[in-house]
Amino acid sequence: MTIRKHNPWEEDAPVSALVSLPARDLSLFARASGPARRPGDPVAILFTGAGGALAAYVKVEQHLCTFVRTLFYDRAGYDLSTLPSNVESLTAQDGAIDLDALLSKIDVGPPYLLIGHSFGGIPLREFLHHQLVKHRPAKTTDIISGVVLYDTVSELAWALFPRMPSADLLAVSQDVDWEELTNFKTESGMTDEEWNAAIEASLRTIKGARREDTHGSARALAKKQQLEKHTYHGGILAVIRCNMAGDYQKMYDEGVRLGGGTQKEREGAKQFIEEWKMYSYQMVKAQVDLVGSSDQGSILFRELMDWGHDSLMRKPELVGDAVRWVLAALEEKGMATVDAVARGSRS
Repeated sequence: MTIRKHNPWEEDAPVSALVSLPARDLSLFARASGPARRPGDPVAILFTGAGGALAAYVKVEQHLCTFVRTLFYDRAGYDLSTLPSNVESLTAQDGAIDLDALLSKIDVGPPYLLIGHSFGGIPLREFLHHQLVKHRPAKTTDIISGVVLYDTVSELAWALFPRMPSADLLAVSQDVDWEELTNFKTESGMTDEEWNAAIEASLRTIKGARREDTHGSARALAKKQQLEKHTYHGGILAVIRCNMAGDYQKMYDEGVRLGGGTQKEREGAKQFIEEWKMYSYQMVKAQVDLVGSSDQGSILFRELMDWGHDSLMRKPELVGDAVRWVLAALEEKGMATVDAVARGSRS
């Protein structure tokens, strides 16, 4: 990789812009921060969950940029990013092309360290596919230095569940204030300004999120058989599983306390939670097969069952530890020049 001397997107300073991509008929908002890239250093790119504008991940960004160059962006229709004209649904496949166009426009080339949260694992893996097909590298890590999947699930989840959470659980918990119930604002550490910005960004994201075809995107990804083919063979992969079933149970219990849902809806909600508990481990652990086995690459599978689905926003160090593990593995293999401070914990 050649580092351009005067590319602000790779220098030691924060930069942000709404970047026009005429060939894609849209503009994407992006923000980069953290230390300047040196030859061989990856840039960390975050793929947010469904409906999650990057403003909601501000504390994650602030933590990661202390030790790695980051590039956070909003997908089409999210917050300030615009929607393409004459397109009814947004797919992860199109999103991968959008992101590639963005990176080309701002001249930020590989290697990339990809971080996905929640549904973000699906567009992440589409981008992984797109980059490996585009570049045909001798080693996958030449283009994708590492992957962190933080409480993402395999495409199987979208085949098993029409909605996540289910319509019944949403009905039971419709009056539940999750932020108040779980003390989210305080635990996130957001300032009032950051909190208000995240709320405003979320409101601007509603229209785009409704047009995002999560199930169709997951099905299209499943057809690529990435897990069977070990698409990221030889890669460096961290898969983190949190206790999403515990979140669903909290929503249910509080909803019932508030008198939410009919008896039928409550029964349906309980069934959904039980089924999620049954399949959750398999849906998360299956993603390890992107690499295959530890003799073929480096794999970390970690369970954080005391933490919920939004834990990376409450304690960014949790995802930071996984990113540090990837960077340490890269340095161990002589594939990056990241400072020793980035190593952190590795197990």
